[in-house]
Amino acid sequence: MDVVKQNLERLVDLIKPQMSFLNCHMVDYLVNDHWNTYVPAEIRCELKTREDFRNAKELFWGQFEKSNQFAPGFPSLAKHIEMSKEYRLDALSNVLMTTEQLKFAFDSCLKHTRLNMPELMSPKKCHEVEIASAVVASLCTVIASRTGLASMEQIAVIDAGDGKGYLSSRVALEHDIKVLGIDANEGHTASAEQRRDRLKKKVRGAIRRSNLADDEYFGTMALGSENQLQSNYKTTTKLIDFETDLIELVQDQFPKSKPSHFCLAGLHTCGNLGPNCLRLFHQNRHIRALCNVGCCYHLLVEEFVVDKFYNPDKFKDNPGFGFPMSQYLREKHFFLGRNVRNMAGESIERSAANREDPSDKLGYRAMLQLVLKKLHADENSQVGKMKCSGFVDYARKSFKRLKVDDSGVTDAELSDMEDKFSLELEQLKVFYLYRMTFAPIVESVILLDRLLFLKECGYDNSFLVNIFDPVVSPRRFAILAFK
Repeated sequence: MDVVKQNLERLVDLIKPQMSFLNCHMVDYLVNDHWNTYVPAEIRCELKTREDFRNAKELFWGQFEKSNQFAPGFPSLAKHIEMSKEYRLDALSNVLMTTEQLKFAFDSCLKHTRLNMPELMSPKKCHEVEIASAVVASLCTVIASRTGLASMEQIAVIDAGDGKGYLSSRVALEHDIKVLGIDANEGHTASAEQRRDRLKKKVRGAIRRSNLADDEYFGTMALGSENQLQSNYKTTTKLIDFETDLIELVQDQFPKSKPSHFCLAGLHTCGNLGPNCLRLFHQNRHIRALCNVGCCYHLLVEEFVVDKFYNPDKFKDNPGFGFPMSQYLREKHFFLGRNVRNMAGESIERSAANREDPSDKLGYRAMLQLVLKKLHADENSQVGKMKCSGFVDYARKSFKRLKVDDSGVTDAELSDMEDKFSLELEQLKVFYLYRMTFAPIVESVILLDRLLFLKECGYDNSFLVNIFDPVVSPRRFAILAFK
């Protein structure tokens, strides 16, 4: 617990003085002169021309390569990028585990995925499900070995936020474990059941393709594949809360096996659902293990800051506060803010791997802010996503969407703005990437806060594990724990 706390304190000390910068909004880039306000002078001195900005982007995109040809030209920027890497979870080996290291924590009970079954899944989801299902099955094996259960029939997995049942169906098929998928959205439950019915027809082919037909379990599954999913995987629409009788809920679905020990799983639990899963693990004695991969940090409800864009309809299924969780940060009244949480979801690895150039629309929105200010319109209005063929088209569609009288602005004036700020728009993209270097650091704070919460609750067997490829699946860190 002390090691987790020390790392968290180090990260908080780094980002706390940067909060104004991290919470700035890109729409105000030109209005509030973000470049000169927030970018250190030594970096600004290195970046003056359009060519400098283009080469600076190359430096960002190449930061994970062994050699970066543009680094010598921008020593201050290169130093910042290298410094930021030291504060990311990847570098914190004393709190972050690899899946290989899990073998020791799991008494060498780490399972592997053998069934090649990409049907009805994107490559991203397939990557996630193959790994996460093996980890969840491993946790179930640990439960059995540490509690002395006579049969795995006494164990069931509860998948919180089941969605279309990607993880649930694989755990049920691959590892012959009872799984109850629970989702508060009735439409999601219906989709999961439809997918399960379609998936049944694909099992035999997947077993043959994986050369597993001679295996006793997989051979039996192939013969009864029509019933395997139906008997092991059930779904229900329900809002799980701290009063839910999980024993009754699961035994209603699996009356013959009557499970009594549970693993609570969640693959990319949205917003507050992730933190609430950790709380449920702590409060319910029948939940013996936890595997949770969170996402959608922008939907977290913070305790110590008010979100002016808060939408109660989005949070009704997961009430309470999602950040901070640890007593350590709660005593400090620490908060992030909406823009910081939004940024925490950015993937610097994927952006670099795909050489993603920030959208021109970021600059269009920043220029639109100048026009809205001139027209005395509401500058806090949200434009949202839209297709456009240039700034003039973007502005006209925005005025219409925002119901702003634009009769006093000509197309020529709008076109002139695009020419006038062409250098600043290239500069803005570098600013966006510079700010993104803090994204994995903020995510580290959120996840270490969750891990520290479990440690504070007395769970020594709680871990933060890097389980996915960051380019394929940016939300790649799992919180694992067992009692």
